[in-house]
Amino acid sequence: MDLKNIQPQTLNRTLSGRTLLLAARPKFGKTTFCAASPKTLILATEKGYSAQPGAYIQDISTWSDFKLALRQLADSDVKAKFDNIAVDTVGWAWDLCTQFICARAGVQTIGDIEWGRGYAERDTEFKNSLRQITMMGYGLILTCHMKERVAGEEGKEQIYLSPELDKRCLPIVNALVDIIGIGYEEWDDKKQSHRYLITRSTPTIQAGSRFKYLAPKIDFTYEAVAEAVKNAVDEEERHGAIVVDSVDKQIEEKKSYDELMDEARELWTKLIGEDDPNNNMPRVMKKIEMIFGRPTRLSEVTEDQSDLLNLVILEMQDML
Repeated sequence: MDLKNIQPQTLNRTLSGRTLLLAARPKFGKTTFCAASPKTLILATEKGYSAQPGAYIQDISTWSDFKLALRQLADSDVKAKFDNIAVDTVGWAWDLCTQFICARAGVQTIGDIEWGRGYAERDTEFKNSLRQITMMGYGLILTCHMKERVAGEEGKEQIYLSPELDKRCLPIVNALVDIIGIGYEEWDDKKQSHRYLITRSTPTIQAGSRFKYLAPKIDFTYEAVAEAVKNAVDEEERHGAIVVDSVDKQIEEKKSYDELMDEARELWTKLIGEDDPNNNMPRVMKKIEMIFGRPTRLSEVTEDQSDLLNLVILEMQDML
């Protein structure tokens, strides 16, 4: 982190690296869209990819599988191989996360966890996992089925379209994605089908986009949506935005827990040694306590606390 040299945010013209939610009927082409996205790994929670030769696909049958995939996504070689991660479908991923929280608590349903704590734990686990993918620098494509609801007076019924996601899942996804697109199908005079992605809300369609100038109706193909995003960003540039053709993904190799522990031990030896002639131990222990929120020995630090351990290392480096 170097805040002194931080640069202003720019827009890039590519669709790669964005976050999208695609909601459509089964067999509409959601998985095909994901497979057409360059350098994309599909985390498949259901087997809807049999017609996608050449796609990179990893089956996800449990939330533990998903967490294992997250660990490997942090690897620099994996980051060099893929630019985007697709979760197909996010609705099933939500269900797997719910099952994981229930199994961990030893209950059958999430409502059985006392004080409603299970809902909060599930929401946090799910939100942090998706956020982790984007914070690692990947684009994220989420797919889900579409909910169709018919309402209105007889003879004046209207069809309302929205993502078919749990009422607690949808706000999490909505806050994360750049575009919520609804798959929409029309037939022409020759009874031929045409598929579109709707990116703007209407009185009957729940969609949306962070891009002010994105076309509200786009052909449902990766290439067409990529071109529409490029055009929207070009329009932003005409209105003064700083635009680049692409963004180079920063591939950063984080130190492992064992590497951090080795470095911490080495710094401890340099600062304190056997005799601690400079009386550094009270200062070091105070800094550790401030970071962990309680008195803590380095030997007690667990792998889940690696980020905190890294802050301790930075403090010890400053002391040297």
